[in-house]
Amino acid sequence: MIFSRVGWKYRVLIISSMSLASVGLAVTFASWTPSAQTRPQEFTSITSSDSVFRVRYPKSLLVCSHRDGENPDEWSPQDCAADIPVCDNSGHAGNVILCLASPTAEFQRSELQAAAFSVSRIDNLTGAKECLQKWPRTDTSDIHSEAIGGLQFQAAKARETGNSHVAEQHIYRIFHKGACYELDVNLTLALDTAFAPEDVPRKLTTAEREKIKDLLMRALRGFRFLK
Repeated sequence: MIFSRVGWKYRVLIISSMSLASVGLAVTFASWTPSAQTRPQEFTSITSSDSVFRVRYPKSLLVCSHRDGENPDEWSPQDCAADIPVCDNSGHAGNVILCLASPTAEFQRSELQAAAFSVSRIDNLTGAKECLQKWPRTDTSDIHSEAIGGLQFQAAKARETGNSHVAEQHIYRIFHKGACYELDVNLTLALDTAFAPEDVPRKLTTAEREKIKDLLMRALRGFRFLK
């Protein structure tokens, strides 16, 4: 049993499994004093194996793990997989430390392929200037500063199209203690061209998009460095 302190009063239980061990993570279920808008049973938290960061996130999100140790683009369960990866942001060569996916079951027969929140360490960007200014693609837009957990991140948006799919990506960068970290909120949708005319999926409603985004943004807002 391992105890961590994050400024809340809680009891913790560490649960490990082969799937979580494959991504070097430990899951902590915590009871804490709830705010007016949240209940403790709705959230859990996950800590990186080196204890550098923790993410508090809605329990409905799924922890993704590598399906094939030799292929970093293969993730399981299926909710974590997409033609344009939602865990591995193909715009960088970073080490994906954590990936949390939104369940897709209730959106079957829609354009949604997968959506996820991920945390990467980009080891080839060794300086603060590179980390905060060298973006994945030339069409990166809406670059601005944004506060998460009391720290300032450089945020941006990007869009990637390929294989009859499109990915909408929200990118958050920070240079922390000599390392470049990137937090991504990624959504991959199937285009009509991926299907025969009679099989074209329905479009997500605005409410469905907001529901998916809200889950992933809660994980983003729950990110904290521990050291």
